[in-house]
Amino acid sequence: MPSSKFSLIILCAFLISPAWALERFSPKACLEGNFKTKIEHKGPLFGLLPHELILEKKNCLVKISYRRYLPKEWVVDVCREPVHIKVASATGTDVAKKVQECVKPDKSRDTSDFCGQYFDMVDVIQDDGLIFAEGDRDSLSTPHGRTYCTYLLLERYLSDNLLFSRYTDVPSIFEKPGTSAAPARSAAPPVMTPVAPAVPEAPKS
Repeated sequence: MPSSKFSLIILCAFLISPAWALERFSPKACLEGNFKTKIEHKGPLFGLLPHELILEKKNCLVKISYRRYLPKEWVVDVCREPVHIKVASATGTDVAKKVQECVKPDKSRDTSDFCGQYFDMVDVIQDDGLIFAEGDRDSLSTPHGRTYCTYLLLERYLSDNLLFSRYTDVPSIFEKPGTSAAPARSAAPPVMTPVAPAVPEAPKS
């Protein structure tokens, strides 16, 4: 009898798990998530210089530690204004505050201290995190999902100037602000209303 009950539990878990696994984490779950994940992969010189990326997140506070040749650490609070990045080093902590957009209208990059730190940090998350992290991207229980959640929050805060709060509704983080507009209309050609040709007036007597 106990064996049949155990088999029934396994069967129910198998039937339920596919639907649960396909559910993407919500913006609120991402913001309020508390986790620490470590991603490593072999670097140059036959792997003698490994790349190590550690993501630590506690609610709004994100800490990114990266080691390649020398260690570097960025700290970002996505619920705090003004938009800024704290950069930790052996000599202390520097603050890089955003003063203008990092990508100019002509698509060139701004070279301010903030933008330099922003591009360096995003490159690390993409190249050493999103590419090498294991697991399902849409689940906060996997390194890939945690990296993806962190990346989205940082992009919305640092690039799109979106200030988050745990005490209000959390806006969507899966698209840039202003892109979730009404569905695009069909590209059917406009209906042309025929216009009757003008009739010349009769000459006045």
